[in-house]
Amino acid sequence: MHHNFKHWWGHFLVHMRHIIRNGAIFYVLAALVLLPVWFNPEMKLNSLVQDTLFMIDISESMNVPDVDYPKLHSDRLTLAKHVVQASLASLPCGSRIAVGLFAADEVVLLFEPLEICRHYPAIEQMVMGLNRRMRWIGDSLITETVTFATHEAKNRDLNLVIITDGDEMPHKDIPYINDLIKLRGQINGLLLGVGGNALQPIPKFNEQDEMIGYWTKEDAVLQGNYPELLAYVRNLSPGERALEGMLDNVTEYRSSYNPKVMKRIANAIGYDLAWVQTPADAVNALNKVEYRKYAMADRDARWIYGLMATTLVLIGWFWQVLRSSFVIRWLLRRKISRN
Repeated sequence: MHHNFKHWWGHFLVHMRHIIRNGAIFYVLAALVLLPVWFNPEMKLNSLVQDTLFMIDISESMNVPDVDYPKLHSDRLTLAKHVVQASLASLPCGSRIAVGLFAADEVVLLFEPLEICRHYPAIEQMVMGLNRRMRWIGDSLITETVTFATHEAKNRDLNLVIITDGDEMPHKDIPYINDLIKLRGQINGLLLGVGGNALQPIPKFNEQDEMIGYWTKEDAVLQGNYPELLAYVRNLSPGERALEGMLDNVTEYRSSYNPKVMKRIANAIGYDLAWVQTPADAVNALNKVEYRKYAMADRDARWIYGLMATTLVLIGWFWQVLRSSFVIRWLLRRKISRN
């Protein structure tokens, strides 16, 4: 048994000397160095990040097809999804990202903040998979949404980006801003407006997501925004229209981007405002130093192991040249010292 071990050990040493002489040992070391890569190693680094909460308006007016991206007559929600997708791709690795939806005055976060680069495929698929059937109510109250979303972003130490057409239900020319003023300066925020300037009819869909027409003045009254007209409209026969002039004050059956409301909200809370027609407009608006900060963030460490393995492979590849150069220098030094 002892003799067999000595015999095996002797052969092992012979092979080791051989692979050391020809440089193959460095290929073995490179393979060993790459082993941790399979476990997705990470490290904490002080990084420039842009932690952001994206809130997407999913109210009924976002169905209006009055934008021309990604194709002519796309609806506002489609543009909003592409805006978020492009914005995510523009953010630096290490940034923490959350995405949420809002309708009426309710804000729903789809997930807690995740590191962007590691989770980008899943986040992108989730964002592009959003659709109008996820809506739980058709109205939107932008002022209340901005207030609640600001609290959500502040609690998670995130910037806030809200994508909306600014079209409230019921329509308001002068929104209530006292609550917004109290939040001014607490976080960095950006309002991204989508939609055309011209009033457009709002499509109506059934439970099977089939378009069945457009909202009418009578429909808007039945939503309860005009209590003085509610009884009159309820007494109309199915399909019957109100008398000429009776519903002239009703405007909620059509929609357009509302810059007046958006500017007043942005000025009150101190957020930036941009009207976006393509995702590039949003990326440009997000590209501000004020939105970025240095923070300890989880970063992918696989590149370090890859660099070490590459160095070892190069040493192995040129080992004979390096070894010959080393031997020549050593002999020259010996010769000089003897002289």
